Amino acid sequence: MIRNGMPLAQLNTPALLIDLKRVEANLARGITVANAAGVALRPHTKTHKSPYFARRQLMAGAHGLTVAKVSEAEVFAEAGFDDLFIANTIYGAEKARRVRRLAERVSLAVGVDHIEQVRAFSHAMERAGAPLAVMIEVDTGARRGGVDPQEAAALAGAVAGLPGLAVKGVYTYEGYTYSAPDRAALVATERQAQAVLIAAGQAVGEAAGVVPVISAGSTPGLLSGAGYLPGITEIRPGTYIFLDAAQADLAGGLEHCAATVLATVVSRPRPDRAILDAGSKALTSDVRAGGVCKTTGHGLLPDFGLVIARLSEEHGVIEGPGVERLAVGQKVRVVPNHICPVVNLFNEMVLIRDGLVVDVLPVAARGRLQ
Repeated sequence: MIRNGMPLAQLNTPALLIDLKRVEANLARGITVANAAGVALRPHTKTHKSPYFARRQLMAGAHGLTVAKVSEAEVFAEAGFDDLFIANTIYGAEKARRVRRLAERVSLAVGVDHIEQVRAFSHAMERAGAPLAVMIEVDTGARRGGVDPQEAAALAGAVAGLPGLAVKGVYTYEGYTYSAPDRAALVATERQAQAVLIAAGQAVGEAAGVVPVISAGSTPGLLSGAGYLPGITEIRPGTYIFLDAAQADLAGGLEHCAATVLATVVSRPRPDRAILDAGSKALTSDVRAGGVCKTTGHGLLPDFGLVIARLSEEHGVIEGPGVERLAVGQKVRVVPNHICPVVNLFNEMVLIRDGLVVDVLPVAARGRLQ
């Protein structure tokens, strides 16, 4: 049983640890950047999936929350949060009905990038007490979701012409900036994405007759020093609260990473090899091959300067020089490459301060993918 004040060495592993001092510093940095740029901070909860940390974000100055899926929105609405934006596009009559039920309880916006999504929402919202707020997703270069910037105004016009809906603005996820070769290129790419989004937002505002919200995303954008161009009104970083191995260099070092996975060395089958009890089911197999967010291996052991070379489902394999410092039974902390999927792998997170357990929380929105 985990109890407050317990040393980390007594925890069962693998365990997801969240260092509250580092969280507090990361939250302070996020709101400082947002306030300096005069933009609203609407953080993405897909990183922590936790009402506890959402409340910490709002207490630190955030305005509303971003969620990934309808089911995540339902979790946070049930927990009392009343200003939500579902930033992933949605399709289907059943999901549209759930969106209507949410919109009757909280201030809700949804993202769209296709007329069929718009029609489904309009059908669900007919004769609703108030229109559903709609954000147009714009592809500023990620080549994932989002309309071509030149087509955003036409889609906004279609939204404005259908019952039960109201255009709120535009948004993008400029995740392709992760592959920029260096910080200068990241800054240039980030500003270009913002400029494209602002132009699309202005066109959408004219087409729909509204003053649009113009919402940018991504933690690298927040950490890069690029700032935000006049016209951006909102930002939606997610990873900034915890950080991970991919974001550490931009953040200033691994000492800013608030989330780690505590693992045990369970075997030393060879002098140059150690085995951890944390594999891909605890650390994710995500890697980034290049750019400012490039990762090395499958997780870092900052206390030893070691890298996890390989993962299987239950094993993390460390090889090479330095492994001799690891002994069977030793507990080690691993900084994962990508924290968002890692949080979704655990049922609970262990909050720590100064190396001791403070509390244990459920990952409330774990597995909420629909």
